[in-house]
Amino acid sequence: MKSKQFCFSVIPAVRVSAKVKPEIRIYSETADRVRIDIRKGGQSLKKYIFALEKGIVRSVFIDLSFTIGDISLDFSFLSGEDVVYRENYAYQVVDTSLPSTTLMDGCWVSIYHWSEDEARYFNKALKQMKDEDFKDHIRAMKPLGINGIIIQSVFDNNAYANCHDMKHTGYTGKSFYPSKLYPGRIELSAYNPVEAILSAADECDMHVFVGVGLYAWFDFSPESLQWHKEVAFELYEMYGHHKSFYGWYVSEEIFGALYAEWDKVPYEKYKDIAVFFKEFKAYVKTLAPTKPVALAPNNINFTNYEREWQTILPNIDVLIPFAFARDLQNLNVTDIKRICEECGAHMWVDMEVFQNPFPDGLIPKDIDELINEIRIYDDVEQIYGYQFTGMLNPPDSPFDLGGEPAKQLYVKYKKYYDDFMKKQNEYDKN
Repeated sequence: MKSKQFCFSVIPAVRVSAKVKPEIRIYSETADRVRIDIRKGGQSLKKYIFALEKGIVRSVFIDLSFTIGDISLDFSFLSGEDVVYRENYAYQVVDTSLPSTTLMDGCWVSIYHWSEDEARYFNKALKQMKDEDFKDHIRAMKPLGINGIIIQSVFDNNAYANCHDMKHTGYTGKSFYPSKLYPGRIELSAYNPVEAILSAADECDMHVFVGVGLYAWFDFSPESLQWHKEVAFELYEMYGHHKSFYGWYVSEEIFGALYAEWDKVPYEKYKDIAVFFKEFKAYVKTLAPTKPVALAPNNINFTNYEREWQTILPNIDVLIPFAFARDLQNLNVTDIKRICEECGAHMWVDMEVFQNPFPDGLIPKDIDELINEIRIYDDVEQIYGYQFTGMLNPPDSPFDLGGEPAKQLYVKYKKYYDDFMKKQNEYDKN
Protein backbone atom coordinates (compact mmCIF):
# COMPACT_ATOMS: atom_id res chain seq x y z
CA MET A 1 0.00 0.00 0.00
CA LYS A 2 1.32 3.42 -0.95
CA SER A 3 2.41 5.64 1.94
CA LYS A 4 0.14 8.52 2.87
CA GLN A 5 3.13 10.73 3.63
CA PHE A 6 3.21 12.10 0.09
CA CYS A 7 0.26 11.69 -2.25
CA PHE A 8 -1.63 13.50 -4.98
CA SER A 9 -4.45 12.91 -7.44
CA VAL A 10 -4.92 14.61 -10.80
CA ILE A 11 -8.53 15.06 -11.95
CA PRO A 12 -9.02 14.15 -14.80
CA ALA A 13 -6.48 11.38 -14.44
CA VAL A 14 -4.73 10.96 -17.79
CA ARG A 15 -5.84 13.36 -20.51
CA VAL A 16 -7.46 16.76 -20.70
CA SER A 17 -8.42 19.34 -23.28
CA ALA A 18 -6.30 22.48 -23.36
CA LYS A 19 -9.52 24.33 -22.48
CA VAL A 20 -9.74 22.64 -19.08
CA LYS A 21 -7.61 23.28 -16.00
CA PRO A 22 -7.08 19.92 -14.25
CA GLU A 23 -7.48 19.82 -10.50
CA ILE A 24 -4.59 18.49 -8.44
CA ARG A 25 -5.24 17.35 -4.89
CA ILE A 26 -2.06 17.20 -2.83
CA TYR A 27 -1.40 15.83 0.65
CA SER A 28 1.62 15.35 2.84
CA GLU A 29 2.18 14.60 6.51
CA THR A 30 5.67 16.13 6.51
CA ALA A 31 6.28 18.43 3.51
CA ASP A 32 5.50 22.13 3.67
CA ARG A 33 5.58 22.85 -0.08
CA VAL A 34 5.25 21.06 -3.40
CA ARG A 35 6.84 22.04 -6.70
CA ILE A 36 5.19 20.90 -9.92
CA ASP A 37 7.44 21.12 -12.97
CA ILE A 38 5.64 20.84 -16.33
CA ARG A 39 8.08 19.13 -18.67
CA LYS A 40 8.00 18.03 -22.28
CA GLY A 41 10.72 16.35 -24.29
CA GLY A 42 13.18 16.82 -21.45
CA GLN A 43 12.55 20.58 -21.29
CA SER A 44 10.93 22.44 -18.40
CA LEU A 45 8.01 24.55 -19.65
CA LYS A 46 6.61 25.99 -16.42
CA LYS A 47 6.88 25.54 -12.67
CA TYR A 48 4.28 25.89 -9.94
CA ILE A 49 5.03 26.02 -6.21
CA PHE A 50 2.27 25.59 -3.66
CA ALA A 51 2.43 25.80 0.11
CA LEU A 52 1.08 22.81 2.03
CA GLU A 53 -0.45 22.51 5.46
CA LYS A 54 0.78 19.23 6.91
CA GLY A 55 -1.96 16.63 7.12
CA ILE A 56 -4.44 18.71 5.07
CA VAL A 57 -5.42 18.11 1.43
CA ARG A 58 -4.78 21.13 -0.78
CA SER A 59 -6.65 21.47 -4.06
CA VAL A 60 -5.19 23.54 -6.92
CA PHE A 61 -6.07 24.03 -10.58
CA ILE A 62 -3.26 24.41 -13.11
CA ASP A 63 -3.26 25.92 -16.58
CA LEU A 64 -1.84 23.63 -19.27
CA SER A 65 -3.19 25.56 -22.27
CA PHE A 66 0.34 26.61 -23.31
CA THR A 67 1.27 23.09 -24.50
CA ILE A 68 -0.17 20.20 -26.52
CA GLY A 69 0.84 16.55 -26.49
CA ASP A 70 2.45 14.21 -23.99
CA ILE A 71 3.91 15.95 -20.97
CA SER A 72 5.20 15.05 -17.53
CA LEU A 73 4.05 16.56 -14.26
CA ASP A 74 7.11 16.25 -12.03
CA PHE A 75 6.21 16.53 -8.34
CA SER A 76 8.84 17.47 -5.75
CA PHE A 77 7.71 17.58 -2.11
CA LEU A 78 9.83 19.96 -0.04
CA SER A 79 10.58 20.23 3.64
CA GLY A 80 12.45 23.48 4.06
CA GLU A 81 14.86 23.50 1.14
CA ASP A 82 15.19 19.71 1.01
CA VAL A 83 13.36 17.55 -1.54
CA VAL A 84 11.94 14.70 0.52
CA TYR A 85 9.95 12.92 -2.20
CA ARG A 86 9.77 12.98 -6.01
CA GLU A 87 7.35 11.43 -8.46
CA ASN A 88 6.85 11.88 -12.21
CA TYR A 89 3.34 11.69 -13.62
CA ALA A 90 2.61 11.18 -17.32
CA TYR A 91 -0.17 13.37 -18.72
CA GLN A 92 -1.63 14.38 -22.07
CA VAL A 93 -3.10 17.64 -23.34
CA VAL A 94 -5.18 17.66 -26.54
CA ASP A 95 -6.32 20.58 -28.65
CA THR A 96 -10.01 20.40 -29.54
CA SER A 97 -11.00 24.06 -28.96
CA LEU A 98 -13.60 22.57 -26.58
CA PRO A 99 -13.68 21.46 -22.94
CA SER A 100 -14.29 17.91 -24.20
CA THR A 101 -11.49 15.76 -25.57
CA THR A 102 -14.11 14.38 -28.04
CA LEU A 103 -12.89 10.89 -27.12
CA MET A 104 -13.93 8.10 -24.80
CA ASP A 105 -11.53 8.93 -22.00
CA GLY A 106 -12.58 5.89 -20.00
CA CYS A 107 -15.06 3.03 -19.85
CA TRP A 108 -16.83 0.81 -17.40
CA VAL A 109 -15.93 -2.87 -17.34
CA SER A 110 -18.01 -5.70 -15.95
CA ILE A 111 -16.57 -8.73 -14.24
CA TYR A 112 -20.00 -10.30 -14.55
CA HIS A 113 -23.05 -8.30 -15.54
CA TRP A 114 -25.90 -8.09 -13.03
CA SER A 115 -28.61 -8.68 -15.67
CA GLU A 116 -28.55 -11.95 -17.58
CA ASP A 117 -31.10 -10.50 -19.98
CA GLU A 118 -29.12 -7.35 -20.78
CA ALA A 119 -25.85 -9.30 -20.95
CA ARG A 120 -27.12 -12.19 -23.04
CA TYR A 121 -24.39 -11.56 -25.65
CA PHE A 122 -21.41 -11.50 -23.28
CA ASN A 123 -22.11 -12.94 -19.80
CA LYS A 124 -21.41 -16.50 -20.88
CA ALA A 125 -17.96 -15.50 -22.11
CA LEU A 126 -17.24 -13.57 -18.91
CA LYS A 127 -17.78 -16.75 -16.91
CA GLN A 128 -15.18 -18.52 -19.05
CA MET A 129 -12.48 -15.87 -18.70
CA LYS A 130 -9.53 -16.52 -16.40
CA ASP A 131 -7.40 -13.93 -14.66
CA GLU A 132 -5.02 -13.55 -17.61
CA ASP A 133 -8.01 -13.09 -19.92
CA PHE A 134 -9.23 -10.18 -17.81
CA LYS A 135 -5.76 -8.68 -18.16
CA ASP A 136 -6.05 -8.98 -21.94
CA HIS A 137 -9.50 -7.37 -21.75
CA ILE A 138 -7.94 -4.31 -20.12
CA ARG A 139 -4.94 -4.28 -22.48
CA ALA A 140 -7.38 -4.15 -25.41
CA MET A 141 -8.61 -0.75 -24.23
CA LYS A 142 -5.23 0.96 -24.57
CA PRO A 143 -5.03 1.02 -28.41
CA LEU A 144 -8.33 2.94 -28.38
CA GLY A 145 -6.94 5.63 -26.09
CA ILE A 146 -9.25 4.50 -23.29
CA ASN A 147 -7.15 5.18 -20.22
CA GLY A 148 -9.74 5.23 -17.44
CA ILE A 149 -11.57 2.22 -16.04
CA ILE A 150 -14.56 1.96 -13.75
CA ILE A 151 -15.15 -1.50 -12.35
CA GLN A 152 -18.93 -1.70 -12.25
CA SER A 153 -18.97 -3.57 -8.95
CA VAL A 154 -16.96 -6.08 -6.94
CA PHE A 155 -20.04 -7.77 -5.44
CA ASP A 156 -23.34 -8.82 -7.00
CA ASN A 157 -26.63 -8.70 -5.15
CA ASN A 158 -30.11 -8.72 -6.67
CA ALA A 159 -31.68 -6.45 -4.08
CA TYR A 160 -33.23 -2.99 -4.06
CA ALA A 161 -33.50 -0.25 -1.46
CA ASN A 162 -36.36 -0.72 1.00
CA CYS A 163 -37.25 -4.06 -0.64
CA HIS A 164 -35.04 -6.29 1.53
CA ASP A 165 -34.60 -6.96 5.22
CA MET A 166 -30.88 -7.74 5.29
CA LYS A 167 -28.43 -6.10 7.65
CA HIS A 168 -24.83 -5.54 6.61
CA THR A 169 -23.75 -8.44 8.84
CA GLY A 170 -26.22 -10.70 7.03
CA TYR A 171 -25.35 -9.53 3.54
CA THR A 172 -26.64 -11.96 0.91
CA GLY A 173 -24.56 -10.92 -2.09
CA LYS A 174 -21.55 -12.67 -3.58
CA SER A 175 -18.11 -11.31 -4.41
CA PHE A 176 -16.03 -11.22 -7.59
CA TYR A 177 -12.78 -11.39 -5.62
CA PRO A 178 -11.48 -13.45 -2.66
CA SER A 179 -13.18 -11.39 0.05
CA LYS A 180 -12.65 -12.35 3.67
CA LEU A 181 -15.70 -10.35 4.73
CA TYR A 182 -18.30 -12.53 3.02
CA PRO A 183 -17.79 -16.14 1.90
CA GLY A 184 -20.13 -16.21 -1.09
CA ARG A 185 -18.41 -16.11 -4.49
CA ILE A 186 -19.87 -15.70 -7.96
CA GLU A 187 -18.97 -18.79 -9.99
CA LEU A 188 -16.29 -17.61 -12.41
CA SER A 189 -13.27 -19.21 -14.03
CA ALA A 190 -11.20 -16.24 -12.85
CA TYR A 191 -9.97 -16.39 -9.25
CA ASN A 192 -9.15 -12.71 -8.68
CA PRO A 193 -10.31 -10.56 -11.60
CA VAL A 194 -10.00 -7.35 -9.54
CA GLU A 195 -6.29 -8.01 -9.09
CA ALA A 196 -6.02 -8.86 -12.79
CA ILE A 197 -7.69 -5.60 -13.85
CA LEU A 198 -5.50 -3.47 -11.60
CA SER A 199 -2.31 -5.32 -12.59
CA ALA A 200 -3.01 -4.81 -16.30
CA ALA A 201 -3.90 -1.17 -15.66
CA ASP A 202 -0.57 -0.73 -13.84
CA GLU A 203 1.20 -2.13 -16.87
CA CYS A 204 -0.69 0.14 -19.29
CA ASP A 205 -0.51 3.36 -17.22
CA MET A 206 -4.28 3.37 -16.86
CA HIS A 207 -6.36 4.46 -13.88
CA VAL A 208 -9.13 2.54 -12.11
CA PHE A 209 -12.15 3.56 -10.08
CA VAL A 210 -12.86 0.46 -8.00
CA GLY A 211 -16.60 -0.21 -7.77
CA VAL A 212 -17.51 -0.44 -4.08
CA GLY A 213 -20.79 -2.31 -4.34
CA LEU A 214 -23.23 -3.71 -4.81
CA TYR A 215 -25.01 -3.70 -1.46
CA ALA A 216 -28.43 -3.06 -2.98
CA TRP A 217 -29.55 -0.85 -5.85
CA PHE A 218 -30.32 2.75 -4.79
CA ASP A 219 -29.63 1.85 -1.15
CA PHE A 220 -27.83 4.52 0.89
CA SER A 221 -29.16 3.47 4.28
CA PRO A 222 -26.99 3.41 7.44
CA GLU A 223 -26.56 -0.35 6.94
CA SER A 224 -25.37 0.24 3.38
CA LEU A 225 -22.94 2.91 4.59
CA GLN A 226 -21.40 0.56 7.12
CA TRP A 227 -21.08 -2.18 4.50
CA HIS A 228 -19.39 0.20 2.07
CA LYS A 229 -16.88 1.31 4.69
CA GLU A 230 -15.95 -2.27 5.51
CA VAL A 231 -15.64 -3.27 1.84
CA ALA A 232 -13.61 -0.14 1.03
CA PHE A 233 -11.20 -0.96 3.84
CA GLU A 234 -10.75 -4.52 2.59
CA LEU A 235 -10.29 -3.38 -1.01
CA TYR A 236 -7.64 -0.88 -0.02
CA GLU A 237 -5.87 -3.41 2.17
CA MET A 238 -5.79 -5.88 -0.72
CA TYR A 239 -5.28 -3.59 -3.71
CA GLY A 240 -4.14 -0.18 -2.45
CA HIS A 241 -0.54 -0.88 -3.50
CA HIS A 242 -1.49 -0.67 -7.18
CA LYS A 243 -0.49 2.62 -8.79
CA SER A 244 -3.60 2.35 -10.98
CA PHE A 245 -5.97 2.37 -7.97
CA TYR A 246 -7.29 5.85 -8.69
CA GLY A 247 -10.55 6.27 -6.83
CA TRP A 248 -13.80 4.93 -5.43
CA TYR A 249 -16.95 4.34 -7.46
CA VAL A 250 -20.15 3.78 -5.48
CA SER A 251 -22.02 1.23 -7.58
CA GLU A 252 -25.58 1.70 -6.29
CA GLU A 253 -26.57 4.42 -8.79
CA ILE A 254 -29.66 6.61 -8.19
CA PHE A 255 -32.33 8.48 -10.11
CA GLY A 256 -31.81 12.08 -11.18
CA ALA A 257 -35.04 12.72 -9.28
CA LEU A 258 -33.59 10.82 -6.30
CA TYR A 259 -36.52 8.96 -4.67
CA ALA A 260 -39.27 11.32 -5.84
CA GLU A 261 -40.19 9.16 -8.83
CA TRP A 262 -39.62 5.75 -7.21
CA ASP A 263 -42.29 4.81 -4.72
CA LYS A 264 -40.31 2.03 -3.03
CA VAL A 265 -38.46 4.57 -0.88
CA PRO A 266 -39.99 7.62 0.86
CA TYR A 267 -38.98 10.87 -0.81
CA GLU A 268 -37.33 12.34 2.31
CA LYS A 269 -34.83 9.47 2.37
CA TYR A 270 -32.75 11.50 -0.08
CA LYS A 271 -31.29 12.89 3.15
CA ASP A 272 -29.72 9.46 3.73
CA ILE A 273 -27.80 9.90 0.46
CA ALA A 274 -26.29 13.17 1.71
CA VAL A 275 -25.27 11.53 4.99
CA PHE A 276 -23.91 8.50 3.14
CA PHE A 277 -21.51 10.50 0.96
CA LYS A 278 -20.46 12.84 3.74
CA GLU A 279 -19.47 9.92 5.95
CA PHE A 280 -18.16 7.63 3.20
CA LYS A 281 -15.92 10.34 1.76
CA ALA A 282 -14.59 11.22 5.22
CA TYR A 283 -13.84 7.55 5.84
CA VAL A 284 -12.03 6.78 2.58
CA LYS A 285 -9.96 9.96 3.02
CA THR A 286 -8.45 8.28 6.08
CA LEU A 287 -7.30 5.47 3.77
CA ALA A 288 -6.21 7.59 0.79
CA PRO A 289 -6.60 11.34 1.36
CA THR A 290 -6.70 12.53 -2.26
CA LYS A 291 -8.50 9.74 -4.14
CA PRO A 292 -11.84 10.88 -5.61
CA VAL A 293 -15.30 9.43 -4.97
CA ALA A 294 -17.64 8.99 -7.96
CA LEU A 295 -21.33 8.26 -8.52
CA ALA A 296 -23.37 7.70 -11.70
CA PRO A 297 -27.02 8.78 -11.44
CA ASN A 298 -29.31 9.14 -14.42
CA ASN A 299 -29.95 12.65 -15.70
CA ILE A 300 -33.74 12.46 -15.85
CA ASN A 301 -35.40 15.40 -14.06
CA PHE A 302 -32.11 16.04 -12.24
CA THR A 303 -32.50 19.81 -12.34
CA ASN A 304 -35.98 19.64 -10.81
CA TYR A 305 -34.26 18.48 -7.62
CA GLU A 306 -31.40 20.95 -7.59
CA ARG A 307 -31.95 21.87 -3.93
CA GLU A 308 -31.71 18.24 -2.85
CA TRP A 309 -28.64 17.55 -4.99
CA GLN A 310 -26.94 20.58 -3.46
CA THR A 311 -26.92 18.72 -0.13
CA ILE A 312 -25.29 15.65 -1.72
CA LEU A 313 -22.79 16.93 -4.29
CA PRO A 314 -20.32 18.66 -1.94
CA ASN A 315 -19.16 15.16 -0.93
CA ILE A 316 -19.05 13.66 -4.43
CA ASP A 317 -15.87 14.44 -6.33
CA VAL A 318 -16.96 13.21 -9.75
CA LEU A 319 -20.60 12.95 -10.86
CA ILE A 320 -21.03 10.89 -14.04
CA PRO A 321 -24.69 11.08 -15.15
CA PHE A 322 -26.16 8.82 -17.84
CA ALA A 323 -29.19 8.50 -20.15
CA PHE A 324 -28.88 11.90 -21.89
CA ALA A 325 -29.35 10.46 -25.38
CA ARG A 326 -32.58 8.73 -24.39
CA ASP A 327 -34.36 12.09 -24.45
CA LEU A 328 -32.60 14.68 -26.59
CA GLN A 329 -35.58 17.05 -26.28
CA ASN A 330 -34.77 17.54 -22.61
CA LEU A 331 -31.00 17.66 -22.73
CA ASN A 332 -29.77 19.09 -19.42
CA VAL A 333 -25.99 18.69 -19.67
CA THR A 334 -25.29 22.40 -19.16
CA ASP A 335 -27.59 22.70 -16.15
CA ILE A 336 -26.15 19.66 -14.38
CA LYS A 337 -22.63 20.91 -15.05
CA ARG A 338 -23.53 24.26 -13.47
CA ILE A 339 -24.96 22.59 -10.37
CA CYS A 340 -21.88 20.40 -10.01
CA GLU A 341 -19.51 23.34 -10.37
CA GLU A 342 -21.42 25.34 -7.75
CA CYS A 343 -21.01 22.39 -5.35
CA GLY A 344 -17.31 21.81 -6.12
CA ALA A 345 -17.85 18.55 -8.02
CA HIS A 346 -16.54 17.56 -11.43
CA MET A 347 -19.15 16.56 -13.97
CA TRP A 348 -18.23 13.86 -16.45
CA VAL A 349 -20.63 11.89 -18.66
CA ASP A 350 -21.59 8.23 -18.65
CA MET A 351 -22.25 7.72 -22.37
CA GLU A 352 -24.29 4.64 -23.15
CA VAL A 353 -22.44 2.73 -25.88
CA PHE A 354 -25.40 0.40 -26.39
CA GLN A 355 -28.41 0.99 -28.60
CA ASN A 356 -31.59 2.29 -27.00
CA PRO A 357 -34.15 0.84 -26.54
CA PHE A 358 -32.70 -2.58 -25.80
CA PRO A 359 -35.51 -5.19 -25.65
CA ASP A 360 -33.22 -7.97 -26.86
CA GLY A 361 -30.15 -7.33 -24.74
CA LEU A 362 -27.38 -4.75 -25.00
CA ILE A 363 -26.14 -4.26 -28.58
CA PRO A 364 -23.42 -1.75 -29.56
CA LYS A 365 -24.30 1.47 -31.33
CA ASP A 366 -22.84 1.93 -34.78
CA ILE A 367 -19.84 4.22 -35.09
CA ASP A 368 -21.72 7.17 -36.60
CA GLU A 369 -24.29 7.15 -33.82
CA LEU A 370 -21.51 6.92 -31.23
CA ILE A 371 -19.50 9.80 -32.66
CA ASN A 372 -22.63 11.94 -33.00
CA GLU A 373 -23.37 11.33 -29.33
CA ILE A 374 -19.81 12.17 -28.29
CA ARG A 375 -20.36 15.63 -29.76
CA ILE A 376 -23.41 16.17 -27.52
CA TYR A 377 -20.94 16.48 -24.66
CA ASP A 378 -18.64 19.19 -26.03
CA ASP A 379 -18.77 21.15 -22.75
CA VAL A 380 -17.89 18.22 -20.48
CA GLU A 381 -14.27 17.48 -19.54
CA GLN A 382 -14.46 13.66 -19.69
CA ILE A 383 -16.60 11.06 -21.45
CA TYR A 384 -16.74 7.56 -20.03
CA GLY A 385 -18.50 4.85 -22.02
CA TYR A 386 -20.86 2.30 -20.56
CA GLN A 387 -19.41 -0.05 -21.26
CA PHE A 388 -16.34 -1.54 -22.89
CA THR A 389 -17.27 -5.11 -21.92
CA GLY A 390 -19.57 -6.54 -24.57
CA MET A 391 -19.75 -3.33 -26.61
CA LEU A 392 -16.20 -3.17 -28.01
CA ASN A 393 -14.10 -6.27 -28.55
CA PRO A 394 -10.91 -6.69 -30.59
CA PRO A 395 -11.35 -8.90 -33.68
CA ASP A 396 -8.72 -11.36 -32.46
CA SER A 397 -10.36 -11.86 -29.07
CA PRO A 398 -10.86 -15.55 -28.23
CA PHE A 399 -14.03 -14.65 -26.29
CA ASP A 400 -17.43 -13.80 -27.71
CA LEU A 401 -17.97 -10.52 -25.90
CA GLY A 402 -20.75 -8.95 -27.91
CA GLY A 403 -20.46 -10.81 -31.18
CA GLU A 404 -19.61 -9.27 -34.54
CA PRO A 405 -21.13 -5.83 -33.77
CA ALA A 406 -18.70 -5.36 -30.87
CA LYS A 407 -15.75 -6.29 -33.07
CA GLN A 408 -16.88 -3.88 -35.79
CA LEU A 409 -17.27 -1.02 -33.32
CA TYR A 410 -13.81 -1.73 -31.89
CA VAL A 411 -12.20 -1.49 -35.33
CA LYS A 412 -14.13 1.60 -36.39
CA TYR A 413 -13.59 3.44 -33.13
CA LYS A 414 -9.88 2.64 -33.31
CA LYS A 415 -9.77 4.34 -36.71
CA TYR A 416 -11.58 7.36 -35.24
CA TYR A 417 -9.06 7.52 -32.40
CA ASP A 418 -6.05 6.99 -34.67
CA ASP A 419 -7.23 9.76 -37.01
CA PHE A 420 -7.75 12.05 -34.03
CA MET A 421 -4.24 11.40 -32.70
CA LYS A 422 -2.69 11.91 -36.13
CA LYS A 423 -4.18 15.42 -36.18
CA GLN A 424 -3.01 16.05 -32.63
CA ASN A 425 0.51 15.06 -33.57
CA GLU A 426 0.37 17.56 -36.44
CA TYR A 427 -0.75 20.30 -34.00
CA ASP A 428 2.08 19.34 -31.71
CA LYS A 429 4.71 19.64 -34.45
CA ASN A 430 3.43 23.06 -35.43
